[in-house]
Amino acid sequence: MNRELVRPGVTCLVALAAVLAGATIATATIPAADGTVHGCVKSSKGQLYVIDPSAGQTCGKDNVLDWSKPGDGGLEGLPGPKGVTGAQGTAGSSGYETMRDQQTADSSGNGSAEADCSNGKVAVAGGYELSSSLVPLHSAPTSDGSGWVVYVTGTPNAVFAAYAICVTNGGS
Repeated sequence: MNRELVRPGVTCLVALAAVLAGATIATATIPAADGTVHGCVKSSKGQLYVIDPSAGQTCGKDNVLDWSKPGDGGLEGLPGPKGVTGAQGTAGSSGYETMRDQQTADSSGNGSAEADCSNGKVAVAGGYELSSSLVPLHSAPTSDGSGWVVYVTGTPNAVFAAYAICVTNGGS
């Protein structure tokens, strides 16, 4: 039985060549950084093949063919028609004023105060000021919206007040 030994030097050279070829393929930049794929068309047979110009590859005598390359920008379009004018909004509020009604709780500690707006105005907010240990039971606009009413309980003969923030409804 005859055996032939392969020389270790030849085996190492073949392995090194395979590693270098793999490294070259691994570092190829197809497509290019801008997304373009570079290729060539064989003049005689019309076959396509891809190249990597960053690795020094060229088409030689074959025809160059690049794709997925952004095209030139087009002309700017004409301006569109003017939009329709919107409807007139409702008038806002004006004639801001603050009204105040100061009262004193009765001998049992109960009381009410009503801050009324001037004629033609409505309360948009309101509140109360309390002294001693009075507790508010109710604080709200009047039933017709023309003022603010407050009901309290607590310390007899204590001073408190209701206030209303009033505006002219619909503006003027």
